Amino acid sequence: MIRRTPTMIPMSDADVQEIRDLVVDQKSRFEAKQKTLLAMKKVAEQPIQPNNPETLPWFQLLVAERNRRLGIPAPSTAIHHGPSTGPSTSGLTNASSSKTTPN
Repeated sequence: MIRRTPTMIPMSDADVQEIRDLVVDQKSRFEAKQKTLLAMKKVAEQPIQPNNPETLPWFQLLVAERNRRLGIPAPSTAIHHGPSTGPSTSGLTNASSSKTTPN
């Protein structure tokens, strides 16, 4: 293989400085992108915590969208966690015993 001499491109000091600035800008963008990707990876690895006040509104929207797509009717109250054992009767009085009779 025949080796040729490199092509010499005439550049001024301003041209060299412009290229150095571009390289620094590219490196800073790359580092920012890597930092963002690392943060996204950490968020993706964390399990969703429905009781966390920061993620609760997002989680509720996620569940509502999933239920809408699956055709599940929206619950009348907030998100239920775990199986329901029926309505709680603690602290309630019997409706028939709490009625007063007119005199």
